[in-house]
Amino acid sequence: MADLDLILTAASGSGGDADPTDHSGRRCLLLTRERDTSEMERLAEAVGLVIVETLVQSGRENVRSYLGSGRLDAIAAELASRNAAHPWMGVDLVLMHVNASPTQLVQLGSALDIECWDRVRLLLNLFTSKADSIDSRLQVRLAMLHADRSIMREVVRMRTKGEHLGHGAGGRHALESVMRTVDRELASLERKRRKRETSRRERRKRRARQGAKSIGLVGYTNAGKSSLFQMMAGKPVLIDDRLFSTLETAVGRLQASPRILMIDTIGFVDNLPSVLLDAFAATIDESAACELVLLVVDASDGPAEMERKLSTCLGELDAQREHLALERIQVVLSKADLVAERRLARYAEVIRRRGMGSPVSVSSVEGRGAAELREVIMSHLYGTPREVSILPPTTEHHRAVPAIIAGLHEIGHVLEQNEVGTEGGMCLTLWVDDSALSRMISRRNGQIMMNRGREGAFT
Repeated sequence: MADLDLILTAASGSGGDADPTDHSGRRCLLLTRERDTSEMERLAEAVGLVIVETLVQSGRENVRSYLGSGRLDAIAAELASRNAAHPWMGVDLVLMHVNASPTQLVQLGSALDIECWDRVRLLLNLFTSKADSIDSRLQVRLAMLHADRSIMREVVRMRTKGEHLGHGAGGRHALESVMRTVDRELASLERKRRKRETSRRERRKRRARQGAKSIGLVGYTNAGKSSLFQMMAGKPVLIDDRLFSTLETAVGRLQASPRILMIDTIGFVDNLPSVLLDAFAATIDESAACELVLLVVDASDGPAEMERKLSTCLGELDAQREHLALERIQVVLSKADLVAERRLARYAEVIRRRGMGSPVSVSSVEGRGAAELREVIMSHLYGTPREVSILPPTTEHHRAVPAIIAGLHEIGHVLEQNEVGTEGGMCLTLWVDDSALSRMISRRNGQIMMNRGREGAFT
């Protein structure tokens, strides 16, 4: 880079815009060593960038500048010689199709004399534009500052080796001042993050004490998690056919169920940078810590793409939570209305071979699979339905039958309700937590009885 100001501009990702989060319409070049750039292009589209041209250089990447020096010199010369008719006119940004090292990012920007983003910085800017809640803004800001600081440290390292960037002593002192400011803000944000994580853990403990169970929705970005959440919880959330349309943690109650909470969080992406994983670790853990994890897989993807994304999700779950047993994961094949039954059967076999049992196919557009998925969820969380009899009130048992039924509706989901005899007794079949039902039976002093053959834990 030509001077310190350009280095700091690249580090902040502002591009000189009045609004540093709005990059809509910015024209850029994409540098890559891979032929398949489809996901990178979708990420750029989600930010609002316009890729003017994709420049490919095959072979091993240069550890210092990503592309070779000869290719960089040619690109720099063409950027410098642009005129009004040149297709690169208006280009003020270069994207690198890689999670670049600080050395590569600084060296590339220095060689081309233009703002450069790698895949990490593209994701950071995308997350910055999508973050609306206090938690997501805090997490994204932390990740951005850590990334900025790594760039600044690289500039300082290059200076100490005699690679003079900036304006001598004045530039050094200016950069050191900025780094001290960044360090102070990082320390402040880390304190806030720890405080909010403590609050989040307390909320989980309080829900558990109140008998609530939870289901976490995880999956690759744009797999259909938010659509599934809305179908099953009936709670409106942002649904958009773009990568990372959801950064917030949404919590809703599963419809037609006992107290079961559904938690929808940020989606995964292949090779997610560690700086982003660290920032969103608590958010991802919010889903992974649930009694059941619904892993949403996009059935409309091709076979190779589906397996790639499935492997990415399982890898990230393992990284976030070491003891997440496969038995706690239920795969959901979303967008089933877009594919043939033959493909769904093929994907189901792939998933079973990975030891995760049979997936449930759903379509949020058609409402297909909702009842089957609800039954699978209930079976996992509560086992078989319980059957209980409620005796009519006597001189020893004064509680009215309707009041007891209302209490059972509070702690479980009643599947069937039938009158027994002529004195007002009732027989109910319901999904219910064993411990909650046991407590209620003990409080009613014999007025509620488990029916033989359906006792489960109560024998």
